[in-house]
Amino acid sequence: MRRTIILLSVLLLSAAAISAQEKFYKEADVIRFDQKVHDFGDVLIAEGPVSCIFTFTNIGSQPIVVQNVISSCGCTTPEWTREPVRPGGTGTIQATFSNDQGPFPFDKTLTVYVGVGSSSLERPVLLRLRGVSHEQKKDLDELFTTHVGPLGLRKTETSIGYVDQGVVKSDQMQVANLSKKELTVETVSTTPGLTITVTPNPIPARSMARLTYAVNPAEMGGTFWGRRNFTTSFRLNGKDYTDKLTISSVIKDNFDKLTREEIAAAGTPVIDRSYFEFGEVKKGAVVTATYTIKNKGKNPLVIHHIDGQAGASSVQTKMPLTVKPGGKAEVKVQFNTASLDYTGEVIEVLTVITNSPSKPILNLFITGNVK
Repeated sequence: MRRTIILLSVLLLSAAAISAQEKFYKEADVIRFDQKVHDFGDVLIAEGPVSCIFTFTNIGSQPIVVQNVISSCGCTTPEWTREPVRPGGTGTIQATFSNDQGPFPFDKTLTVYVGVGSSSLERPVLLRLRGVSHEQKKDLDELFTTHVGPLGLRKTETSIGYVDQGVVKSDQMQVANLSKKELTVETVSTTPGLTITVTPNPIPARSMARLTYAVNPAEMGGTFWGRRNFTTSFRLNGKDYTDKLTISSVIKDNFDKLTREEIAAAGTPVIDRSYFEFGEVKKGAVVTATYTIKNKGKNPLVIHHIDGQAGASSVQTKMPLTVKPGGKAEVKVQFNTASLDYTGEVIEVLTVITNSPSKPILNLFITGNVK
């Protein structure tokens, strides 16, 4: 009898543990990092290993523990706070990059698994450390070959990647004052939704600084989806320059507030044929591509937006497009070959933005030969 009671207790405890594990927490409710990207900038191989520290704060109501930190390669070694961190407390993750693999840009990822009470975060936290390793010290003019007046940049176009609606996403780049006097940097004619900050500002003479760019879809003056370019020009020591810094992005739906049940029941797009082959046409011809999108989910599927690559495609179907559960809809896209600056084989990629958590972004293709 005693043995039966013990066995029953173990089973009940196991069931309770499994039930507890079924609740997953959102990162924004539990943990906050002081930074998620650390840029070492330019380092010399002769300096040897370089390290950085990511500090996190428990902003939740239960103790948290960093269960594991996995590096994207063996050249980066993480060390972290092992004991539980109480609400309001802080911990650290230190990452050391070996810096011994040759001169090249590096960008490493740390995948952080966090336990919350008897459960965990719904997905791991990603941290990045990056920089450029050199064999020998280089002059600022060698490092920053793109010039906007006295301001040096490595490039004037960069991508911030996918940006969720309702989320501010930021990244950084190094810039330099190439002049022999301090440089005050201001931005002008900036696209709504883009914020630029430079630290330090003014930039001391012949010195580097960090330019942080942040994209906030909520400040764009409307609801926009898909590919969006954000630009800014600079005013340097009171003088305006016309050269622009361009930040490209793809704005997609945000599913952070959905429950697991809502995600499971969400609309699910199915496309029988994602390629439209138009054969061979003369340049100047306008081709109409048609696709059928079915909804295999339990709730309506919404196609927010469809983007072409370079202005050759125009969507004829009115957006947003809603497809009922179990239903289907046609999407028509006109492809104008006169907009191409080349002839020969064509592969046009269409980016489809949906409200489906399982398939928030789809690709459709238009292929053929233009002579």
